Amino acid sequence: MNGQMATPAVFILTGFFLILTGSALFSRSAERLVSRLFQGHPRGMRILAILSLSLPEALLPLIAFWTPASSRPEGGAGQNLDIGVGAILGAPSFLLLVLWPLYLYRTRKEGPVRSGQLQKEIPVLLLALTVGLSAGLSHNRLLHLLAGCSLMVLFAWVLIRIRPDSGENDDNEKPDVFRPVIDSGLFLLSSALIVAGPRLFLSGLFSFQHIFPGATPFWISMILSALATESPEALALFMFLRRGKISLGFDVVWGSISFQLTVPLAIGLFFSPWVLTPRHLSIGGILLGVLLASLAFKRKSA
Repeated sequence: MNGQMATPAVFILTGFFLILTGSALFSRSAERLVSRLFQGHPRGMRILAILSLSLPEALLPLIAFWTPASSRPEGGAGQNLDIGVGAILGAPSFLLLVLWPLYLYRTRKEGPVRSGQLQKEIPVLLLALTVGLSAGLSHNRLLHLLAGCSLMVLFAWVLIRIRPDSGENDDNEKPDVFRPVIDSGLFLLSSALIVAGPRLFLSGLFSFQHIFPGATPFWISMILSALATESPEALALFMFLRRGKISLGFDVVWGSISFQLTVPLAIGLFFSPWVLTPRHLSIGGILLGVLLASLAFKRKSA
């Protein structure tokens, strides 16, 4: 049994290490790329964060849904769905329940960052999450496809509507010297590591589930996937906040929230049966509650 447990443990730890290394490289290169390629516009950080930090959130459920049921123990198809849904709901749960409150607490003494935009985005995310959860009550594939398309449209609308605060781009601190080859290379390397890490991590998770088939795959996937896929955002957020880059930290954490409440849900709707159980819906209800509380908090502080 010890030999059997060693292999999934190595996969999980190696995948986790690759994700952390990639997030560190991302933090070193992303700010200069945003300053040079996007003139410091906050949409630029969101785009780069999606291309690098948020790729695991999209890949984990895809890998879970596409893993052949024949390669899993009995009941593998249902377990694949449970692991995929756990990966989809685990990431935003970690962000909304841990990183977002931490960001709000850490920045409580500073002025609000794009508070008006938050008041516009949160209702859209509430709608997106409600659509995704409601579609899970039906077996109708056409309804699932239409719901998935609507989530992609909502995500695109949020991305297009991003606006910087007045004077936000007029940063008195001069950015570091832009090194096109080095900075682009670091960003591409960070993206590759953050993509490879979750693949190894989920391989370890599947192996672990094969050794202990009695364990609940949804809860294992939700907790461990959240720790793995959100570690890049957490590390990048801490680095930006330590340097006083409040706006960049906001773009990382809230940009990840807006991505994960739309695109991964759409992936689940497109590529899985997407029949949700009461435990799936209960987690979704908690996320809806946190979004409503965030909206009320921002309206009160505005």
